[in-house]
Amino acid sequence: MSITRDCAQLLEAGNRYHVHYGDRLANHLPMVLIALDKLEASPEQLRHAFDRSTPHLQLRPGSPVEDITDIRVCRHRDDYFPSALHYYEQQLKQHGIDHCLQQELPALLPSIATAAFHGLIRTAYGIDAGHLEEIAMGLAYWNLEYHPLASSNAQISETAEDVITQVAQKFPDVPLAPGNIADHMTSVTGQPGWMDTPIQPKHLSLEDIARVALNAYLGTKDFTLLHGVTGCHALRLLLPYCADKETALRFFWQGMVIAYLSTGPKAIQPATPDAIPDNPQRQAEMLTRALNSDDDHVIKLTYSALEEFHYYDNKNYLQIFN
Repeated sequence: MSITRDCAQLLEAGNRYHVHYGDRLANHLPMVLIALDKLEASPEQLRHAFDRSTPHLQLRPGSPVEDITDIRVCRHRDDYFPSALHYYEQQLKQHGIDHCLQQELPALLPSIATAAFHGLIRTAYGIDAGHLEEIAMGLAYWNLEYHPLASSNAQISETAEDVITQVAQKFPDVPLAPGNIADHMTSVTGQPGWMDTPIQPKHLSLEDIARVALNAYLGTKDFTLLHGVTGCHALRLLLPYCADKETALRFFWQGMVIAYLSTGPKAIQPATPDAIPDNPQRQAEMLTRALNSDDDHVIKLTYSALEEFHYYDNKNYLQIFN
């Protein structure tokens, strides 16, 4: 296991809480614990995160548990969540992480952006932690909130950056739907002309998507687009288990474009090159901020930004809080 004993114990204690609370808000506690642990938080800091989070969470349903052969029957059925969780637990125990994910992910990929990418993110954090129960919870959450988004599959020669510019010009004023991020994203797909709008670049890589996601967040500081950055990190962790990586990239990119349009779309201010003379110092500042923060998104964003910086060697990740 790639997490500390303290983190593992808190994850197990937190397992009794549901994957969401309130009006379909994501339970961030397990992801925050894993992110903090990876950032080398102390046992006291992990315990603080647990204690401040649990009062607003809701207990997950624990029964009844039925043997499920078709996991699709559990979609959008909160009363079937215990059965879905049991299904994924059994798949992981019997077949191991690699085989289970290779078997289960293809059915879930069309809804990779579901619940503002949180099913993906929680699953990926479980993978990162090497924690079977967290992987099962992430998959069960993803399946519960299953909601594919509609768009054209036509491919065009433009770059990913060009696509973002073009959709912003074609849909300059997308009305904000009531509800949460997922509702806002769904409303985009109902805009006149949306289904006739090609959004898939002919050539698309994970690095292309990550660059667009980062620049969109830096250029707007929009809360919805923050999930594009953390989502790209999660997708990178998940891709090794996807037999069809191209399909995973395409569905994620679809979600990214729709998420951007759901912001209005906001104008993306060009990134101004920021001299970062001391990378270790900037990283240390980000780390200190995360370890002392009571904001779940600050903690997760810091972890993702630092991990992506080390992977891509893109200094713009160090400007995430500028």
